[in-house]
Amino acid sequence: MTNHPFTPLRHRAVRLLWTAAVVSDIGTWVQLIVVGSLVAGDTGSAVQTGLVALATFMPQGFASPIGGLLADRFDRRKVFAAGLMAQAAVTMALAVTLAAGVRTPAVLTLFILLASAAGAVGAPSYSAMLPDLVPPEDLVAMLSLGVYSWNGGRIIGPMLGAVLATSFGPAWTVTFNAASFVVLASAVALVRRPFRPRGDGGGTVRDRLAGGWRAMRAGPGCRTGVVILVLYNLTAIPFMGLMPIYAKAVFGGGTATAGTLASAQGIGAILGGLAAAMAAQRLARSTLVLGIVGVMSVSLTAYALAPTLPLAVAAVVPLGGSVAAAFIVITAVVQRDAPDASRGRVMSLMQASMGICYGLGLLFIGFIGDMRGLRTAFTVGAVLTVVTFALLTRFLPSWRSDVDGVVAEEPATADLCPA
Repeated sequence: MTNHPFTPLRHRAVRLLWTAAVVSDIGTWVQLIVVGSLVAGDTGSAVQTGLVALATFMPQGFASPIGGLLADRFDRRKVFAAGLMAQAAVTMALAVTLAAGVRTPAVLTLFILLASAAGAVGAPSYSAMLPDLVPPEDLVAMLSLGVYSWNGGRIIGPMLGAVLATSFGPAWTVTFNAASFVVLASAVALVRRPFRPRGDGGGTVRDRLAGGWRAMRAGPGCRTGVVILVLYNLTAIPFMGLMPIYAKAVFGGGTATAGTLASAQGIGAILGGLAAAMAAQRLARSTLVLGIVGVMSVSLTAYALAPTLPLAVAAVVPLGGSVAAAFIVITAVVQRDAPDASRGRVMSLMQASMGICYGLGLLFIGFIGDMRGLRTAFTVGAVLTVVTFALLTRFLPSWRSDVDGVVAEEPATADLCPA
């Protein structure tokens, strides 16, 4: 049963957290698709629409390192719960603002930015908790559960968001999201066991940040894994944040069309997560990464050039699957090589790198979309995905052994996985 997709659910704490996470992720997607569609409808700009998604993920760049410091100093469970409650408070303020009739993109983006920053502070604590919730052989399956949760929300959230927005207005959709953070915080509180880091508790902030950086660089899987995720976020993954404007500009649709695409991507992501969890039992991680690059680039090209909405929906299914598989496989590699004492900081640096590069990718692809059209922009992203990965394999010839956890000329009993 090792790495079976649902093996971690035999643990009570995992069942509790995962069930609540499903609710929270549905709420996040309810808000993301509705607010994104509001901005797309009002502005018609890929860059403006991308800024809403940017505000959701970019705070990882500056808030995650703070969260990493807290995760390696205090009880990770309490830090995560505090971040969730802060998200709930700011999101409720956004709901009140929408209820007052405010639709200014800059104002909405600011609230989303603040809420996402609170979440980014708590996220490294949750990531650092995962290896303590399950045995090492179940880590890939544990990460897959997160993908099922997030993308289950991607499937249900847009449809629920469209119903709530039509029936009650956008303010109630955001209120639902605020309540979902409280649900998850309550589940975290019910996991009555400490998650305190072992050792490495002293030093200045600067020293501790530097220590996290050294730990990331010292672990071959950590270093190479972060580089691969950075490349994906710069080139391919920005299509997600531009989905509302793609639906409007290319197919003349609104929230329902964007929701259809998002739901199809979510279905693909769940399938990709299942495939990654099962394939990890039989294939080397580097082999999985190569396959993921191929599927991602081909399906992104098909999505970009799809002449009709049904074909775009068909293309976004494998595209969503490849993105999910990439996250699962690479994050498991980083988790594997990150020492417990600095795991929070290593994961925060990974999340910060992803957030910054996703933001840069959104602006870059969005700018091309405004200048030349989104079909051209996404095609450029697909080509760059292949080109940049080819350059990585050329200039980092050890990438296979780094990802696979193989150290040359070491005995079989060597401690390859300090985590």
